[in-house]
Amino acid sequence: MGEKEINVFFLSVILTVLLLVMAVYFIIISIRRRNILYKREREANAILHKQELLETRQEVQEQLMQNIGSELHDTIGQKLTLTYLQMENTLQSDDMDDIKRRITAQNVLIQESLNELRSISKMLTTQNFSDFSFVHYLEKEMARINESGLCQTFFSCHRDVSGLLNEHTNLSIVRICQEFIQNSLKHSGGTAIEIEVALAGSVLKIACSDNGKGIDWDRAGGYRISGGSGLQSIERRVQSIGATCHWSCNNGTQLHISLPLNKIPEHEA
Repeated sequence: MGEKEINVFFLSVILTVLLLVMAVYFIIISIRRRNILYKREREANAILHKQELLETRQEVQEQLMQNIGSELHDTIGQKLTLTYLQMENTLQSDDMDDIKRRITAQNVLIQESLNELRSISKMLTTQNFSDFSFVHYLEKEMARINESGLCQTFFSCHRDVSGLLNEHTNLSIVRICQEFIQNSLKHSGGTAIEIEVALAGSVLKIACSDNGKGIDWDRAGGYRISGGSGLQSIERRVQSIGATCHWSCNNGTQLHISLPLNKIPEHEA
């Protein structure tokens, strides 16, 4: 092999090594860029999840405040007003037996008002989202609606499974059920609402139903497109927690939700 061939051989080796080094360099740069993009994407998702969690917390709190405001106005306020009017009438009576009877009735109304205020106070002071349970919340909410006389409510859950869920999922389930309840109270014309929670293997099943007039699916299709209805909000929230749902109309409206516990999206607090 002559000197020329040797020079060509070494030049080829050098060029090959340079190409390999450049290829490795570009691969490393590409991997680093991907890692940076992945890290930024994770950070963006974490920020989005936190924002969604805060929004859901705020929505649940706003609904709670509306419920408390309604409770104060419609029940406690009316009872105290009635007590005041009865006291006015009592002052005009000269019959001691009648006065005692009226005072006894007023004491009952005042005691009922105090009990309801204690219940509202307890609801406010125990609203801790770090260990929030959608089961306990819905149980109290359904009892409140039932006591208010708006309609009959039935809630059943054989086991509190809220501890198996993250905070975002717990709050989202509450908002889904709240939307269903509000739609039923406003539009269904029914007299009863039922929510049933059950665990079938590793799948959480939630069934919401009323005995109203059902959904006009022709109009509902347009609502879904517009995105401004409770139906669209329910379906969006169902998807956000990795669940599926289907509607049916059989002597009212039924919403069936299936949530595989092993497919719940991870939402950072």
